[in-house]
This record gives sequence, structure tokens and C-alpha cells, in this order.
Amino acid sequence: MRLILSALLALAVSPLAQAAATLHVSSAVQDRALQMDVTLADSYLAIDTEQGRMLYDFQARRRYAVNTPAKEYVEYSLFDTVGFRVVEMSNRDQLRSVLDAAKLNTPVLGKADDENQLSVLSGAPGAMEEKEEGGQRVLYIDGVKLAAWSASGAKVAAADAAQFARFLRYAQAGHPQVLDKLAKAGMIPDHLTFFVSGGRDMNLTMTQVRSAQPPAYDLKPYHREISKGGIDALFDRIAALTPQQLADLRAEHPCDASADFSEPAILDTMLGKMECTLSTGAPLSLTDEQKQAMAASPTLALMFAAINPAKANEMEGSVKTLAALRPKAPRKAYMLKLFEANNRVRMDRKQGKESAALLVEVLQANPVLAGAYKDLGDMLLMQYDSARAWRSWDAGRRLAPTLPNFEPVNKFEASLLAQHPEFF
Repeated sequence: MRLILSALLALAVSPLAQAAATLHVSSAVQDRALQMDVTLADSYLAIDTEQGRMLYDFQARRRYAVNTPAKEYVEYSLFDTVGFRVVEMSNRDQLRSVLDAAKLNTPVLGKADDENQLSVLSGAPGAMEEKEEGGQRVLYIDGVKLAAWSASGAKVAAADAAQFARFLRYAQAGHPQVLDKLAKAGMIPDHLTFFVSGGRDMNLTMTQVRSAQPPAYDLKPYHREISKGGIDALFDRIAALTPQQLADLRAEHPCDASADFSEPAILDTMLGKMECTLSTGAPLSLTDEQKQAMAASPTLALMFAAINPAKANEMEGSVKTLAALRPKAPRKAYMLKLFEANNRVRMDRKQGKESAALLVEVLQANPVLAGAYKDLGDMLLMQYDSARAWRSWDAGRRLAPTLPNFEPVNKFEASLLAQHPEFF
């Protein structure tokens, strides 16, 4: 059973860390209820439910979805949660700007509401106001009522209160300024409500708050879940390989050594060299004679024009051209699918699923083609599947950590660390 980010969202594990507190959390949103046993540790969080165990490891910046009955787990990146929320906030900001510019009276969530749902700020912090209402502390941002918690609760150490706020940030919700206030309160309240537009308020009840030091958690009794097919099987395989097994897999798919630049073979040969660059990060190296053969080849001229069409209205023709060239590359036709997949999604973002399916075929043909994992991750993020997007990028970076294609991902992660340290 694969556990991704449904009711629980995500977590991680640190074998040597000792828990500082444990508690039980009852969460209710409309008619949906969830019971959670939560462990707040120095460097990790653990959430146990009927579905299994979720672990967040803040030292490794990983999270693990553990199927305890089956003794299996799936590994994810902590970046996928905050990364998705930052991208989604940007989308909502743009939507608000478009609607404001058009002066359309269309219902849309306000800035504070979005921040409360996504736990990330949109621009500068708003004006916060705290009131006492009915024995509760009620928090407003820019005049919008966002949260309330009981005056009663369990007093805890500052680090435990901060970790409780981090639990809420990942597994529930909460405006960043509200969570920061709660983190500094030195307590875990008995009751907490996040007010969400559309009648989707989140009500939390915290009980059984105790100081504790349970045995260190260890993933050794569990094994990685390995899917039998499809997109997850690609990521599961790379994640599970030992360094030696990874080296063996690379050896099974070596760089193509063909130097045949005659016109009948030139497409296969050139695609093989491009494949090597995208698999290893090594720059393309050609002799002057080979460059001359490339310049004289009508087949390669057709392919390069199709890879980078000069005009947007030529994109559809480029896709057809790349598909038509496949018979001329009997060994490396799957490389043409890689370029076709990218052009399809450039032509129409709605073709993301079709493009992703093409890239799965490419990686089934060559599972060490790191550049294809980068492109696949991009397409998965377009489909709002951030968990798999990061799994794809992580697989590619494990295969070729220095491949320049991943530089935008590395920079994005660095910006997330710098701008949203509260998640890590």
C-alpha cells in the first residue's frame, strides 16, 4: 500500500533522536475525522494512524510513508511539500492579479485565507491582531479571522511548542504568523481551530500530552516498497539500489560507442552521443570530421529543427517529425520520444500526462538516463504531483549529480531553505 500525502501529508525519521513529547490529536474537517498519535522529537516528527506511520526527518530532509503491517516504506523529499505550496501560492497570486486587473467580481480566496491554507506567506507579513473571545485566543491577519485556541492546555518546553507548530504546518494547516505565535506560546492547547473559507474549518483536540523518550526509531525492520510497474517502479528501483547495484545498472547501459557517421546510421549515432551526455553530464565531444558529417546530414538537420522549432506554430509539425524519424533510428528511437515529450507539453500543457507516459517509455528503455528524470519531474510538477516530481528529480540526481539540467532544481531547493526555514 503506497502512502503519499492524503490525510497525513508527510514525515521522516532519525534513528538516534529521542522524543521530547507525545500526544494524541483528533482532527475533524466537515464530516471527515482523523485520529493521530504524534511524537515530537528534536529532529523528527512521527504520526501514527490507522493508515500507517508517517515520519519527517529534518536532518536528512526526507520523509517516509511506512506501511507498518506490510513492513514497507516509501521515501520522499521534504522539499515536495513546501515546494508545491510555494508554486500554488504563486498561481493564486497570479489569479488574483488577473481578476483584479479585469475588475471581475468573481469569488476568490483572499491573501490571508490562502496563507492560512498553505502555511506560506504571499509577500510581506500582514497586520496581526489577537483578541480574547469566549475564553479563547483568537488571531486575525489583516482583519480576517484565521485561528483560535483554548487558554487551557499543556505547558511544554519551547522546543516542543515549536515542533508542535511544525507538525501543524506539515500535517494540518495554519497561517505562518499564527503558527509562529503558537510556537512561542510555550504550550500545546487543548483545542485549536483553523478557520477556512467555504465552511471547511479544521478543529483539533489535543490530549495525552506527555514527556517521553521512546526507543529510537529504526527503518531496518522495514524494506522499501517496490512497485511492479508504471512510474513508481522507476523511482522505487533507483532509490533501493546500493552503490554497487547502481554501478552495475550503469554498466548495463553504457554510453554508445558507435562512430558511424554515414547517413544511414548517423541518426542512431548522434542520438547515442546525446544520450551519453544526458546520462553522465559529460560534454559532447566530436571530431572535425564528425562535425562536418553532421552539418551535411539532411536527417540530422530535420531532427535538430524539430527539437527546437523556431516558431510556436511549428510545434505541432515538430512533434509529427520526431515521431516519423523513429524508423530511421532503430537502436535509439526512444531518444526521439524524449524530445517529442518535451515538445508536446510546450505545445499544450494539457498534454502533460501523454508526455509523462512517453518519458516513462524512455526510462524503461534506459533507466540511467538522468536527463529524462529531470524532464519527467517537471511534467509531474505541472500536474501538481510534487511528491513524484521530487522523487523523479532525486532519482536523476542520484544517477548524475553534476548534470547541469538539475541546476534549476538545486537553486529552487536552496531558495526554499533560505525563505522557508520553518519547514526544515
